[in-house]
Amino acid sequence: MAELLDVVVTRQDAPPKPAPDGLHLALSRVNVTPERAVFIGDSPSDMTAARAAGVVALGAVWGWHPPGALRAAGADHLLHTSSSIGPTLLRHLSLIDGA
Repeated sequence: MAELLDVVVTRQDAPPKPAPDGLHLALSRVNVTPERAVFIGDSPSDMTAARAAGVVALGAVWGWHPPGALRAAGADHLLHTSSSIGPTLLRHLSLIDGA
């Protein structure tokens, strides 16, 4: 799996979510600004961390928490299936971003 990832940040590297530190560290390692990043998570603390880091918060509703909890924690968009992640999502986000 490691060959598929550009960067890995663990709880040994930064304070746990909802602190945004891990997201900031990951972004700095790949030289990406928060405005050009998204974070997909399935918990309210994931959404809180994404918002605090200044990245788009995408709530994965197939996880443990209901859509309302993800929205209440600041999810910008909800993803209803894992198949939502891929080229279609990237095209959609680039249209939102205007890139």
